[in-house]
Amino acid sequence: MAWRVAALALWGLIACGSKDPVRELIRDLDRYPEYSLIVDDTRIEGSFFPDYALRFQVLTAAGQRVAGRDTIVYEERRTDWMEVREETFYRYEKYVGMVVASKSLDGRRTGTSQAHPPGYQYVGNPQYGFWGGGGFWQFYGQYALMSHLMGGWGVGRGDWEDYRRNRERGRPYYGPVKGGRPTFGSRGSQTQKTRPQFYQRQQSRRQAFSGQVKNRMGRTTSGWGRGSSRFGK
Repeated sequence: MAWRVAALALWGLIACGSKDPVRELIRDLDRYPEYSLIVDDTRIEGSFFPDYALRFQVLTAAGQRVAGRDTIVYEERRTDWMEVREETFYRYEKYVGMVVASKSLDGRRTGTSQAHPPGYQYVGNPQYGFWGGGGFWQFYGQYALMSHLMGGWGVGRGDWEDYRRNRERGRPYYGPVKGGRPTFGSRGSQTQKTRPQFYQRQQSRRQAFSGQVKNRMGRTTSGWGRGSSRFGK
């Protein structure tokens, strides 16, 4: 119970406007033998002086005694909205639905530079599942939450190999690209299915921004034309 109180206190401080909430959350999550930190949602309020905020989804695992047996129990929760600076917001906004920090039982860690879809860090590890028919990864029953976090997305061998190469090179991985569009991340096809409200808000925001840019360009062009005619007199 004490760790929950401490975590809530820390998250409350972060929500007041930390420079980088991911780094602060990692410090708290390091107490767990296993965790995944996922960008859950983004928010921009206001237009002239906008306020930026991020929310995170946290998946932790810890050993517990259940029905007389030692087992790993997973817990999933979400943070409060955390106000951040503009540069911090845009550092993470493209990774909605993706893991920006993780630690597995074998001690392997990934960071933001290796952002990836949830659950990919467990694929290929016989402790968590196996390669089934058709060449797709199957999680064991106790790790079914991983499949849920991926929205039921099936990870094939080629997909996993691409992820491994990107991870080893310190690059983010957005899943397979189809029709010029990634599978995961803020613009991903899978994100559109699993987070429809976020995706709709994001599209509306982009369209509004595009409209503002066109209006500004129109006013600039019109003003330049009037100025040119005066100089021509």
